Amino acid sequence: MSTRIPASLLLAACCYFASDASAQWEAAWALSVGPDVLVDGVSLPHPFTGGLTAPQWSPIDLDGDGDEDLFAFDRDGNRILAFERLNAPNSGWVERPQWSQGWPEMNHWALLRDFDCDGLPDLFTGYQNSIHVWKNTGNTQPGAPNFEALATPLMASWDFGSGAQNLPVVCLTIDKPAISDVDGDGDLDIITFTETSTTLYQFSGIASCSLDLVCTNRCYGMLTEGAEDNSLFIGDEHDCSFNVVDPRWSSGSRPEIVSDRDGLHAGGAVTALQLDGEHFYDLLISDVTYPTSMAVLLEDAIDGQDSAAWIDPTFPALLPHGGLQDSLILPRFPAAYAIDFDLDGDQDLVFSPNTGLETDDDAAVHVWENQGTSASPIWSFVTDRWIQDGMLDFGRGAAPVFSDLDNDGDLDLVVANKERYEGVGDTPADLALLRNIGTGDAPAYELTTLGAIDFQTNGIESIHPALGDLDGDGDVDLIVGDELGRLHQYTNTSGAGEWPNWEMQTLSIQDSEGIPIDVGQFATPQLLDLDGDGALDLLIGEKNGTLTCYQGCNGTWCLISTEESGKDWAGITVENTLGINGYSVPALHFGPNGWHVFVANETGQVQYFGDVDSNMPYAQLTEQNASVGNAQPGLRAAASFADLNGDGLPEMLIGIQNGGIRWYEGTLTAVDDTAQPLPSWTAFPNPVMAGERVQLTATHLNLQQGWSAQWWSLDGRKTGPTQAVHNTPLAVFAPSAPGCYGLQLTPLKKGSPQWENPFFLRVIVTNR
Repeated sequence: MSTRIPASLLLAACCYFASDASAQWEAAWALSVGPDVLVDGVSLPHPFTGGLTAPQWSPIDLDGDGDEDLFAFDRDGNRILAFERLNAPNSGWVERPQWSQGWPEMNHWALLRDFDCDGLPDLFTGYQNSIHVWKNTGNTQPGAPNFEALATPLMASWDFGSGAQNLPVVCLTIDKPAISDVDGDGDLDIITFTETSTTLYQFSGIASCSLDLVCTNRCYGMLTEGAEDNSLFIGDEHDCSFNVVDPRWSSGSRPEIVSDRDGLHAGGAVTALQLDGEHFYDLLISDVTYPTSMAVLLEDAIDGQDSAAWIDPTFPALLPHGGLQDSLILPRFPAAYAIDFDLDGDQDLVFSPNTGLETDDDAAVHVWENQGTSASPIWSFVTDRWIQDGMLDFGRGAAPVFSDLDNDGDLDLVVANKERYEGVGDTPADLALLRNIGTGDAPAYELTTLGAIDFQTNGIESIHPALGDLDGDGDVDLIVGDELGRLHQYTNTSGAGEWPNWEMQTLSIQDSEGIPIDVGQFATPQLLDLDGDGALDLLIGEKNGTLTCYQGCNGTWCLISTEESGKDWAGITVENTLGINGYSVPALHFGPNGWHVFVANETGQVQYFGDVDSNMPYAQLTEQNASVGNAQPGLRAAASFADLNGDGLPEMLIGIQNGGIRWYEGTLTAVDDTAQPLPSWTAFPNPVMAGERVQLTATHLNLQQGWSAQWWSLDGRKTGPTQAVHNTPLAVFAPSAPGCYGLQLTPLKKGSPQWENPFFLRVIVTNR
């Protein structure tokens, strides 16, 4: 382990290095669209949307401009996204992060439907095998609808032969219901799968503009799904052994009541729409284990019930269609949503997975355009990445880390993932690199590669990166944690100032005892000088939610254990969803008071545990904030902090299970302003050439008293000796290596209480 730390080692940003850092302030974070990102020379319209896995789509005019915007609920993490329609159909959608704030809690599924005819789509969402409804009461400002709980749960009248009774509308949590006016009588109806059988419920609206519902059929469509596969049985093959009294209020006696089918209901998604131009709706039905959707054309039977007349098992192969693709193929459980994506007046179809498991979640939004009319649709495949092609989506999981990879003084971005779907059995873990093509204060990024290293060769899965100069040669080396809890080291062979090229050095790193480091499962390392001795240390998160610390000691790694906390560093255990795991990810950030301890967790939140005491770097810490910035963008969070705009406040990036990243701007919420005006330090020139003189000026200070100046690298280590500065003009010499530094200025004589703390400046040092 070398004690020489070049400027390329930027594990944290120049956060908190503000000219007014002596003031008492409280930082906050606001969800933002983030900076520009280029992929193949094209600027992405919404790069930091967080990725998509199992989105459910509904049209809604969020800004009141007369056209339909887009609401998305991703059931993988219960995430809400909102997109404004600008210029349909292709590049005309942009995410509006502020529009996704303040919605009611949603679970399992969510659809917007206007049940009360006021022109405002209301919210229907799943809850414990039932349905909750929230009434839309209108916007207080564009993009911000208000909701009030109305039916929690939604009830309907049922009669199975012993008299009518009010019971909750059934919708199993894994399913997606159809909520439409299926019979054309002016009110909403609901079609869902029954509990353990393979038939469909129909809950019919009985009064316009209301939620008065009656269960009118337990065998809607007169069809049965196979118990072991997605086969549909109609006509004489259909078996309806148990139904409500007078299904669909038809004449005739009720069928004999017998026991339910022994069906194995694994999950189904239902969408009602017109496929043949008749006055009532047909169905699209999909099953959890199949990549296709089945089209069911219904007709009005003699007994007054809608009955399945014909089935296209691989929609739209047997229906009128065009283009290069005959059938929808969406790995795992496609669900359909009717959206007029091209604004031509008819309904197109958007298909997305209805599960987050074992699916191609970086191609999760398939669009089939209706190139015909509503009465005579002609379906044509358009894309499998609609909306999604405008965002960074790395597949399954995302772990962002900032580092100055090319030693040019600004922060680049490294993003690891758990896996990316390339086909059945081909799901590699990858390391994506994004070069900062902007500046240190105004970043912009360009994707250079999705796969910087071939991890499959060594069977390494579910990686998490830690970056630092491990051999003292001035470039950025790499350690990755994996799913098995092990660590692997890669050496950068490209040299300082060059884009990195990493080659395997050590497969399964050992500690000072010669034992392979193994923290259990899902190792998430961070390299940093925690104890201030000039050598890099390793702080590692893991599946069980704790942290393990290895001190850098004489070229190896020494496990830290204390009497107070044992092997669990600082006694930290993060929050979790089921009381079992936690999936801790350290994201410590260096500021003027030392290391600020941020740890991301399984719930999607980032917890704050205060600051590390430099005199006791392994002492126990207690939680100070359970949810930094009130951020909960998705599950399995991995965070990174850096000041990207030069305001002294760190931005927060959170990678999530859905494969993308959310960007949060650092903001100032409070300043304890004493009677004297806050000081303002400036450094000129900034950026400055390596080794050159930096001129310092300040306002509202007694500059005659003398100051000491100390440079700090951004992994928390002193760089060079302390420099004494006296009289005016004040000047210091910049470090000899390029990079981003914090310059600490401390008065030699104590003044008023306002001046007792040191000041910090951020200075970028270049070599050209």
